[in-house]
Amino acid sequence: MIVRELPKKYGIPILPHSYLFGHFPEVIKLYLSGEVPPDVAGQSVGYLLAKKYPEYTKDGMLYTDMWPITSPIAWVCHPELMYQFCQDPSLPKAWLLRREFQPFTHLKDLVTLEGAEWKRWRAIYNPGFSAKNLLSMVPDFVEEIQVFTGLLRSLAKSGESANCLEMAMNLTYDVIGRATMGERLHCQTIPNSFKKALNKQTTWVITDNGPENILKMINPFRPLIMGYYNKVMDGYFFPRIKRVIAEYLNAGGKSSSGHAAKPKTITSLAVKAYLNEHVSKAADDVRLDKSFTDMVIAQLKMFMLAGHDTTASTLAFAYMLLEQNPSCLAALRQEHDAVLGSDPSTAGTQISSSPHLLNALPYTLAVIKETLRLFPPVGSVREGQKGVFLTHPDTGARYPTEHFMMFSNTFWEHRSELLWKRPEEFVPERWLAKEGEELHVRKHAFRPFELGPRSCIGQELALLELKAILVITVREMEISLAYDEKAPVFLGTKAYQIMDRGQVAGRPKGGMPFRVRMVGNGK
Repeated sequence: MIVRELPKKYGIPILPHSYLFGHFPEVIKLYLSGEVPPDVAGQSVGYLLAKKYPEYTKDGMLYTDMWPITSPIAWVCHPELMYQFCQDPSLPKAWLLRREFQPFTHLKDLVTLEGAEWKRWRAIYNPGFSAKNLLSMVPDFVEEIQVFTGLLRSLAKSGESANCLEMAMNLTYDVIGRATMGERLHCQTIPNSFKKALNKQTTWVITDNGPENILKMINPFRPLIMGYYNKVMDGYFFPRIKRVIAEYLNAGGKSSSGHAAKPKTITSLAVKAYLNEHVSKAADDVRLDKSFTDMVIAQLKMFMLAGHDTTASTLAFAYMLLEQNPSCLAALRQEHDAVLGSDPSTAGTQISSSPHLLNALPYTLAVIKETLRLFPPVGSVREGQKGVFLTHPDTGARYPTEHFMMFSNTFWEHRSELLWKRPEEFVPERWLAKEGEELHVRKHAFRPFELGPRSCIGQELALLELKAILVITVREMEISLAYDEKAPVFLGTKAYQIMDRGQVAGRPKGGMPFRVRMVGNGK
């Protein structure tokens, strides 16, 4: 009834609606048409409904009733409407998101925290994720990327295919390990207990009320399993946090040169904040407050979960799009030659000694942004509030938020013909276009990391990491997809976005099987 009153009370058109089945019939029709694979990521649904029913979605809004699988959803694809609940004001995160992560972080992470507590911890971590601080870590990142490159060379030599996403995730785990804890995890070469526990636990995350997740909810062993893997991860992080505290105190808060120590990793920044309240304690008398360690561990788990998956998927999609668009690959290689010289084997050494070179690659950044435009990892889900309405800037129409999960659907918005020229094409040049030019990107339109105060804290790390990987790999080797000929195709690719069990972001279908061939100086 909440959905059916929209046309009567607010004059808002809705899709054909069944009293008994809500909007399920309309969604089922999409899948029965044969044009939509059954495992396609959920964020694609709003886009597909908009394509099918443009008369209902021309203002960039779509209300759907998918009860009892999930709450009523307001899919939003207009940038100014997104601004009104993600930026000003920034509505609370949706209950579904909180339910997902409650057993994982106990709602002590930056994704689910609200109010003053969120502001405090965001302020603690912001310096560690600043562009200046991340550039100082580039040599560490390059060390991990060189391991990845060696594995790609071995793959090229064998001629075998491999899972691109799995290799990329192992790399991003290692990079995030360096950024957050300052140590090597070696996920690319040997088993890692933290990684194993994290991957196992995410399979027990509940993302909706579908049949598979209902079975998880009623499984009496689920709390024990989640608790066990939490204990494994806590045991992994706790001694590392204690070690950082001891090192910091033993140094008297000074670096070896006698200057004030400048912590740069996630753990060391949190430790510094803790020690500011415990400055009188000696190194051998450190007593870690449980609330402090619980909070730090929760943040580290979320950084690992959110950072490794999304960045790895973006890298896989970038390789795919460059293979499909050889002129863009040629332009990318030309930029790397111009900035780093014609010998690709020196790229790692050069950016390690001069990390600022990564900021002199506008076309490389454009390739990454265009990849994120076409394949944004996930949208933002907020909780609608009583008395809060979205007002369309052109029509003045008002859209209620109460009773609805407000979904900032970046997949739909990034492919809207009303906002983008050639929206379905891979056109990195749009990110180099100036205001007034045809391809210039509209304000607030690009939102893979969301915008506003709750934007992704790790976006600078993701962009820097992706630039470094592309710089070191794309001139030495070519990546080609290795899907089965009969694999399904969606939106022109076999590597379409799916939502794997327990994952919160869209991944390439089947992990994007691929082959590697050495080129140029690597022949």
